[in-house]
Amino acid sequence: MANYGYRADGSELRSQWETILYYLQSTGRTITSWDAVKEFGFTRLSAIVKQIEENTGITLKRQDICVETRYGGHTWVTEYWLEEDGE
Repeated sequence: MANYGYRADGSELRSQWETILYYLQSTGRTITSWDAVKEFGFTRLSAIVKQIEENTGITLKRQDICVETRYGGHTWVTEYWLEEDGE
């Protein structure tokens, strides 16, 4: 399996779902499919999110957002984030 990076403690991230989960946990930010392509070269973010949910039991929060296209039009994408207990 390919290695996509390292955690802050130096341990390896060995799968796409581990990488995306670590990104969400360590940054507290949101991610869209375009972010996943730009940051990690990962496509099919929805499939990666499904793997996170199946492998960890964590349900990521999600919402559809309207974004501007490079040509000035608009389209809808799904934004995902990790919401810790109590938030």
